[in-house]
Amino acid sequence: MKAIIPVAGHGTRLEPHTLKLQKCLLPVGGKPVLEHLLDRIIKVGVTDVTLVIGHLGEQVKDFCSSYNNANFTFVEQNDRLGLGHAVYQGLDDSDESVLIVLGDAILELDYEKLLKSQHSTIGVAPVPDPERFGIVEIENNRITKFWEKPENPPGNLAISGIYYISSQMELMQGIEYLIENNIRTKNEYQLTDAFTVMLDNSHIFKALKIDACLDCGIPETMLSTNKILLERQGGNAIHHSSNVKDSSLKYCTISEDCQIEESQLENVIVLRGGKVINQKIKNTIVGFDEIFNLAQTEELEL
Repeated sequence: MKAIIPVAGHGTRLEPHTLKLQKCLLPVGGKPVLEHLLDRIIKVGVTDVTLVIGHLGEQVKDFCSSYNNANFTFVEQNDRLGLGHAVYQGLDDSDESVLIVLGDAILELDYEKLLKSQHSTIGVAPVPDPERFGIVEIENNRITKFWEKPENPPGNLAISGIYYISSQMELMQGIEYLIENNIRTKNEYQLTDAFTVMLDNSHIFKALKIDACLDCGIPETMLSTNKILLERQGGNAIHHSSNVKDSSLKYCTISEDCQIEESQLENVIVLRGGKVINQKIKNTIVGFDEIFNLAQTEELEL
């Protein structure tokens, strides 16, 4: 089974951290977002993973070199022309199925059920703000229409970022139709528009409601996801190379080579080389090699 994971983006909403580290490698719950994704799909039998890389792509290659239970292919997306264009870079001209997983959220669902689907199946979930998402309309669990971030959404069932497509060739043809006819939404080639082309050609799409979407796309959601994951683990995640002295930590991810002294931290992510001394902070990301000073940074309200 093959999977495509697009991880080419700059992650501007997570700057300045993503100026030094690819956003999919930022840690939550003690390990990089990408590791959470790979753990879930490899566990259910995905053996071939194509990563569509761009910004800081060499970091992604280096990270994946530690895996010996999957085969990795890396495809460079030189032009950022939308999600449909990104996925197109990783497709094969074959009738084999493919799993597409977006790289900025950790999704919880029955992966085995998804991969056993007879038809193309899209992970969906109800959301309070559907205008921010791709939206589907369904009838008898069959998708009848796709919308890309509509101003007046017809419903609140959002595409959650995981797609099982029964034929790579049919998806490739759908995206090629968009490119050949320069069909763009918000000036990009959208995956939802390619699905619409496939629908028009009688391709069957089903919907599968996911259990949870742990978003990692902005600081607030990254921190809320970190807390959820560490609550389940029952503690903190502290790298063995870091030094924590005379401090109280709760739901904290402490990366390598960090120094925490005489401080109280709650739901804090400290990136490599960060230092927190004599501080009381919560709901905060401490940057690379940063000596944290609360007077210069506001805690996030979650």
